[in-house]
Amino acid sequence: MSTRTPLRDEERKQAGPSTGWIHRAEEWVEEWAEETGFAPEGEPEEGVPWHAVVLVVVGLVLLIVLEITLAFGVAKLVTGQAY
Repeated sequence: MSTRTPLRDEERKQAGPSTGWIHRAEEWVEEWAEETGFAPEGEPEEGVPWHAVVLVVVGLVLLIVLEITLAFGVAKLVTGQAY
């Protein structure tokens, strides 16, 4: 099993320029992911990658939208009325 060392602040910064609310959101997600990380006993806590958190949230949102669309579509087919 290999061990990893935490990244230095210089390496952690994003290569491309990002400004505005996207940059603030990225920082907030990174901080949150680092604070909520799970590490094996005796290993340094590294946190969850922020893009994994964003991917899970986007996936859940898409699933909810799909379920709502499907429910309204079935209701329209069964009753003949749009709700």
